[in-house]
Amino acid sequence: MLKLIIPAIFSFSLAAFGRAPATYSQVRNELVKVTQKNIIDHVNGLVSVSAPSRMVGKPGHDRARNYLVESIKAADPKNTGSLKVMTFRPDIEEAKSFYQKEFQDKVEGKIPSQRPAYQKWFRFTSYIKTMAESLKTVEGSNIIWEKIGLNPNKTLLITAHYDTITLDTSTLTIPENLPMPGANYNASSVAVGLNLIRILSQIDLNYSVQIVFLDWQSIGFLGSLDYAKELKLSKTNLLGFINLEMLGQDTSYFDKTKKKGNMSVYYRPEDESFVRKLNDHGSKITSKVTFEMKALGFEQSDNFRFWDQGFIGATFSQNWEDDFNPKFFQTQQDTPETLNHETLYHAYQYLGGAVLGTLLDITK
Repeated sequence: MLKLIIPAIFSFSLAAFGRAPATYSQVRNELVKVTQKNIIDHVNGLVSVSAPSRMVGKPGHDRARNYLVESIKAADPKNTGSLKVMTFRPDIEEAKSFYQKEFQDKVEGKIPSQRPAYQKWFRFTSYIKTMAESLKTVEGSNIIWEKIGLNPNKTLLITAHYDTITLDTSTLTIPENLPMPGANYNASSVAVGLNLIRILSQIDLNYSVQIVFLDWQSIGFLGSLDYAKELKLSKTNLLGFINLEMLGQDTSYFDKTKKKGNMSVYYRPEDESFVRKLNDHGSKITSKVTFEMKALGFEQSDNFRFWDQGFIGATFSQNWEDDFNPKFFQTQQDTPETLNHETLYHAYQYLGGAVLGTLLDITK
């Protein structure tokens, strides 16, 4: 695949501040420097600048990329990390194969061909493959902020996709001319990632960290495919990856258990040790949210592309089983006003604890 690396804007500095939290209490004190308003401002900013849509191929998609680049610069004003925009040619044939395989695995032989449901999914598969083909000349852009740690040979990866899409579930088509605000999907996670940069830029770290805003998630998960292959090719030694997906959806009304703050982390059995350590760190920072461990695998986000390349990790997300609200998922109603702002902020604190606890070897 063609790789074009747009200039690394920042230079590394291993001891820019000469300090690092040593306890969970000190980690908490660092994380509260970011307020709930800071998180929501980034959600609003990304949604607003990319309106009406940051779908791949739309003008808002380019504006979203530029917004992220400028926001990273603002989050790291002392240039303690490096910023790269890696462009790639989307592997359209892989996207088409992905959708065809999904149809074969989930529909063919399981739903009689004369049923309306079969015909609906058959049309969708043909439709989405044709759409992918129509976008083959649109380059993708993965945006990477990296800070080198005192041990530069071990890296923690944090990912969140920034593109979005709207799907008409009645026809399984993409209404391209309708708004696609994507506040929860996935500006919520992007906002967490940007504010983690703000905190991490001020602290000396034991290990290196990459925060990557992935492109082309909504059509074939091609941004994560490209970046996972890049990591494998470069023989990057990952401690593991933390993929962030839809962190702002949380209700008690729709929740089957009638609770708030019950989020989920999705992983495979081989990822369990890594995930347990993350949850142990995060739970020391806040009890306002929990991420229930679910060894179910996960097919709805970029994590599987990294699993396919042999990396361990997990997706932290909303509770898809008990509190999934289809009214807002990939619809015009996915606006900043529909998010649970408090839960999103507590998710930031929890994940910030997981990240800093890992990068600093916090034990007390």
